[in-house]
Amino acid sequence: MIRLVSVMIIPMPAVWQELTVDNIFKMVEAVVEVPLSSICLRRNSYINRVYELEYLASRERIIIKFYRPGRWTPAMIEEEHAFLKELADREVPVIPPLSIGNKTLFSDGAFNFAIFPKKGGRAMDEFDQDTWQILGRLLAKIHQVGEKHTTSSRLVWEPAVATKKHLEIILQSDYILPDFRPAFTQVTEMFIKKFSPQFAGQKKILLHGDCHKGNLIVRPGEGIFIVDFDDLCLGPAVQDLWMLLPGPVDKSENELNWFLAGYSLFHDFDKKSLALIPALRGMRVIHYVAWLATQFHDPDFHNHFPEAGKPRYWNEIIKDLQEVVYGEES
Repeated sequence: MIRLVSVMIIPMPAVWQELTVDNIFKMVEAVVEVPLSSICLRRNSYINRVYELEYLASRERIIIKFYRPGRWTPAMIEEEHAFLKELADREVPVIPPLSIGNKTLFSDGAFNFAIFPKKGGRAMDEFDQDTWQILGRLLAKIHQVGEKHTTSSRLVWEPAVATKKHLEIILQSDYILPDFRPAFTQVTEMFIKKFSPQFAGQKKILLHGDCHKGNLIVRPGEGIFIVDFDDLCLGPAVQDLWMLLPGPVDKSENELNWFLAGYSLFHDFDKKSLALIPALRGMRVIHYVAWLATQFHDPDFHNHFPEAGKPRYWNEIIKDLQEVVYGEES
């Protein structure tokens, strides 16, 4: 059958060269065992490759997520899928992948992929008091399930583990310019040394890990959904809060109180853990540098991140981390 494919033509790195449109249809039809229509729409995703396809008979749309090779093991992906199912079974508003033949992760050898139902939604507006309370209840329900998981194949979100791993990724790449390697290495190692003791004794649970406004959608008639569990990790509950706040804790008192009013209905929150936020901000900076390093050789990288990797960029990153490490004494 000749397919009239409406897919964006975007340059891909070598690792993605085999992910042609024909191969996408071949792989997915082998799993779903029904014909697909000619529609193949590329969706935004910097790390993975995501496409929207359509069943020929029903015209039902599905989302196919191809995981970037080498970033996650199959066990890590399957843990994410199992957590999503566990949350959905508890009526937490998430979107788990479809289970076909008792499997949610599929592979053709080169690529691991999952199939999701298409569930659109709109971006979140500014949060009001009711929204903050809804978000509190939502994250508390996620953490109710997450606290049952005390071990994980995912990263432990603390400087001595996650940040150390991210530093290794950065130094193993050629993303960092040679002149900046010593200073970046030194300040990151000092960051790990300074902030690791703050995480000692902190309760760690399975978390969303990347909970910010962009990963929340509103579905008409269904409310707020939380999406994109790629950064699932084992860490302190405050990791799923701090990126939602409009500013520092001392300037977000109303928002924090509204959030905790909803959260406390389903789960306890250790307010002492708010002291971890400066360290979590620093971890986020280093994590983002590592995230960029993994895709530095993508042909369209500099179209998306034109300033990344240049001398001015490295100067600013190092300066920001130095302020975190040396700005205040613990």
